[in-house]
Amino acid sequence: MINRTEEINRIIKENGYKSYLEIGLGNGANFKAIECDVKIGVDPEVTGKDIGTLDSDTFFEHCQDTFDLIFIDGLHHADQVERDIINSWNCLNKGGKILIHNVKPLDEKCTRVPREQDSWTGDVWRAWYGLKNTYPKLKLDYIDERVGLAIIHKSRHKIESGFVDYETSYEDYNDYKKWEV
Repeated sequence: MINRTEEINRIIKENGYKSYLEIGLGNGANFKAIECDVKIGVDPEVTGKDIGTLDSDTFFEHCQDTFDLIFIDGLHHADQVERDIINSWNCLNKGGKILIHNVKPLDEKCTRVPREQDSWTGDVWRAWYGLKNTYPKLKLDYIDERVGLAIIHKSRHKIESGFVDYETSYEDYNDYKKWEV
């Protein structure tokens, strides 16, 4: 199974990326292991060196920086993931990528919002699936990491709110492996 930290470092190295933003730090282990010249981490509950203590909406309201790679692993609610994707898109350098974690839920229970158990992907899948269907011309990729790692490649397209899919059931999404590109 692919390790997300190793995969992020591989993408940074292969593309010569110099700037990295991580939204949602958890215990900070992934962020600390990322090898990039400039790293910024955003999380409302985590503190430490090079780690902000803002929620992502507040961060983006004041952000003047742009990034080569942005990793979204924050609040696992589809509406927040949608905002994080749009805000990230607007701060992404030409040739950059956005990575979205948790697009392949382990089971139905781990998709429930609010969170009911330790292993939780939330309904991130709704934002990913809706984005794929709403913007079929975007260049997207999928990496089969434990809970899925989706990639959006920067392009000239504009991404606007309203793409979250609240209609598709988890069962349909899961039965047909709709997380894949």
